Parts: sequence; structure tokens; C-alpha cells
Amino acid sequence: MKVVFAGGGTGGHIYPAIAVANELRKRNRGLEPVFIGTRKGLEAKVVPEAGYEIGFVVSSGFRGKGILGKGATLLGIGVGSIQAIAILSRLKARLVFGSGGFASASTIIAAILMGIPVVIQEQNSIPGMTNRFLYKRAKRVYIGFQRAAQYFKGNSAVIYTGNPLRDELFEPKDIDAREYFGLKHDIPVLLVFGGSRGAHSINVVATEYFLSNGEVQGIVQTGDRDYDWVKEKLAPLGGRVVVRRYMDKIDLAYRAADLALARAGALSVSELAAVHLPSILVPYPYAVDNHQYYNALEIEEAGGAVIIRDQELTPGRFAETASAIIKDPSKLDRMKDALKKAAVKDASKRIADDIENLLEGRG
Repeated sequence: MKVVFAGGGTGGHIYPAIAVANELRKRNRGLEPVFIGTRKGLEAKVVPEAGYEIGFVVSSGFRGKGILGKGATLLGIGVGSIQAIAILSRLKARLVFGSGGFASASTIIAAILMGIPVVIQEQNSIPGMTNRFLYKRAKRVYIGFQRAAQYFKGNSAVIYTGNPLRDELFEPKDIDAREYFGLKHDIPVLLVFGGSRGAHSINVVATEYFLSNGEVQGIVQTGDRDYDWVKEKLAPLGGRVVVRRYMDKIDLAYRAADLALARAGALSVSELAAVHLPSILVPYPYAVDNHQYYNALEIEEAGGAVIIRDQELTPGRFAETASAIIKDPSKLDRMKDALKKAAVKDASKRIADDIENLLEGRG
């Protein structure tokens, strides 16, 4: 029995799909997840690494293009839909799971035309264009943030599940996280990350903070662009601040930290809540529909985070905010408790349960 996962372009669209695929495969060996995406998206690399077959279609984004560009995009979606029909027919797909992004549009349209049941998963507080356009034809709409429900009126099958997260966040570890990074146990740790590419404004204020606050340790993921200068500037601090281009053991970094400074992508916010790590969130100011701000707002309103807008992020403002949290154990505890109440850790299981019901005709 084949269930097809369609989506990608970025990690925010592909990793939740992989998490659900893993859960379905783990509980039902007779069910085979297969992916459809584009050759230029992240899915072309990470899906085979996760052990899944992937087929490719033509697709591209719609926003920010002129009339000719939009026309070419619509033509590409048409071609991609024909390609997807061929793949779905060959696979005899029983259900299509759309995880958003332009990479999912062609496959979802193909499934609708073929009468194959479709479910979609929306990671952000403000849905992307593909999910907004196609949700009325979906059997289910799984949402990662409750705020997103208002954009899916007209479909009674909207279910708040939280965002599916990678298994390693919750697996028991024999490794001492602070020892792994060479950090001391009696000094607080600030984790800094701005997504896989890093975030320049965040790197700047974090670097200044570590240089002027000797009582705080750090783990910094800079991304490629800022790595060299951040590494050089923080070199005098020795092992007190660990600087990495990319954090391949983010689960250990979460465990080692007392506070995080981060962007507010859907998965980052969901993971920070799930691991109960208080944070200062700086939403990416150019995100479509300002969706990162609304992602961050969900856990700020719950009491687990503080938002600083990118244009208001200065070394002084950050230092004042960070020190007020990281040097106050009772405040950290209150924020952790708030995150424990707000977090959803079993989204993959919730979605897999519902998909199984649909496949068995109970939904």
C-alpha cells in the first residue's frame, strides 16, 4: 500500500513529512511511503538519505514574479501535474499527503483529478499559498499552530495536531550534552541559531554579548556567510563559546542550553517548545505574510518566549533581555513550565493515527 508524500523546497516542508512517513512505516510494514518533489529542492537530497524513494516533477514558486513569470509557473504546474498523474498511476497510490510549498502543488492537483484522497499539513501560523488554494478539496487539514485554523474556513476537517518533529529530539541519550560541547555545568549556556543559513543580525548581537558577558557560555550556529569572522572574533574566549557553521547535533545543543536566541521558523518554534527551552525569538522580517512573527507569538503568549523584532535588535536591547532571563533561575523555570503546557510532542502519532483511519475507511 503506497502513501505518497508531496512537498519540499525547504526543510520546513520536507522534515515534517519525513517524520510522519517514519511513524507510518514503523507501525505498518505493509505501508510504503513514497515521495514526490523537485530536483532542485532540499527533498532531492534528504529524502533518499532518509531511506525513501522519490519521484520528480516540474514545479516552481508563484510569489514575487511578474506576469510572464506567473504564466510560466502555471504552465509548469500543468506539466508537473501530468508528470504526477503518471507517477501516482504507477504507484497505485492510496492517499496523498501534501506538506506545502510549491513542490506539492502539482501532485495534489493530480491526486484531486484522479480521485485519490488528499490530506495536507500546514506548519506555519499563516498558511502558504499552495495550502490556502487547495485545502477545500482535502479530507483533512493538519495544522501546526492553532492560529492557522482561521485561514481554513469551509473545511470542517481541520485538526490541530502540532508540527511533526524529528524522533531524535525525544530519544534517550547516554551522552552528557555539555560534555559533548566541552562546556561547564555550573555556568549558563546560550544557544544561538538562525536556521541552516544563519542570520547576520543575530550573529552580530550574540557575538557582542559573549564578548561582554564572561558569565555566560555559548553554542553558536553561524551559517556559512558569517562563520569566519564570528570564529575569529570569539577566538579569545577559548572553549567558552562553541562556534559551528551548521549544527548536526541540534538535539544535544537543545539539551545543553538554558536559553536560545533564534529565528521563528515553524519547526524551530515547535522544537523549542517541545524540548522546553526558553527563547528570545527574532522573526525573519522578510518572511511571507510575516508568518514568523505569528509563529513566535504563539509561544510568547503562552509565556515561553520573548519576541524582539529584527529592526529593534541591538546589542543593548538583546543584552538586557537575555541577562534578565538567563541569570534568573526562577524566570527560566516559569518559562519552561509554560512550554511544557503549550508543547505538542506527538504530532506524528496523531497524524498517523488519523491517516490509518482514513485508509481503513473510518474517516
